[in-house]
Amino acid sequence: MKLLLIAGHGAGDPGAVGNGFQEATETRKVVAALAQALEGCCDVDTYPTARNAYADYKAGQLTKTAQFAQYDYVLEIHFNAVKASTADGKTKGVECYVTTAEPGTAVEQAMVAAIAAVGLTNRGVKRNNWDVIQQARKAGTSSALLEICFIDDADDMAVYAAKQSDIVEAIAMSIIDGFGLQRSEPEQEETMTGKEIYDKLAEYTETLEVPAWAKEELERAKAAGITDGTSPMQLIPRYQAALMAYRAYELAKGQK
Repeated sequence: MKLLLIAGHGAGDPGAVGNGFQEATETRKVVAALAQALEGCCDVDTYPTARNAYADYKAGQLTKTAQFAQYDYVLEIHFNAVKASTADGKTKGVECYVTTAEPGTAVEQAMVAAIAAVGLTNRGVKRNNWDVIQQARKAGTSSALLEICFIDDADDMAVYAAKQSDIVEAIAMSIIDGFGLQRSEPEQEETMTGKEIYDKLAEYTETLEVPAWAKEELERAKAAGITDGTSPMQLIPRYQAALMAYRAYELAKGQK
């Protein structure tokens, strides 16, 4: 499956603003996190985030940039707004739009339900031919515009700020389940215990040869009883090094 994610607004258009948040900034955060969450499940493209898809539509550049026909699904991310309101303990909530030509809404229904479960009011799935998703639908590609929550509602944005990762996961799982995708399991890094590491090093050092320049000195050390010469290339702990140093010291002291 091939998916296109579009972050609403941008390129000089901040979108809706409220409660210290800017829509264009937040849509790009969500799209980036969503693309990462879907990695390995399907092929995910992101509409160029330096551009504004709606402005490109108005300029006649949208279909040239997006080439919708190559995708199986297009999801445009937005934040809603009506008018600024003070916190009243109630969220205005999440809603999703599809075009009037979209044959089914099962994925979108699951999406708004999953997001609502995080703590937002479910405003349902609605039909409207918003310009960007309509162009995708005209190209034969299923599309939807998701309004995550109301950026000018303090209660909505409190939920969003606290549970952004949960919201992204809800969107991702709705897509994964809705389209029958499989989430690939992360590869487990091979780990070794300290003993296993030591044994591997010991195995490796046994294959090494004593450098030519050290062979004569090694024989002298063996003859003097400083070392028995076993596994000369093996790593040794400090206590063994200390013992050999002490033997060499005692030997030198006795020769004075």
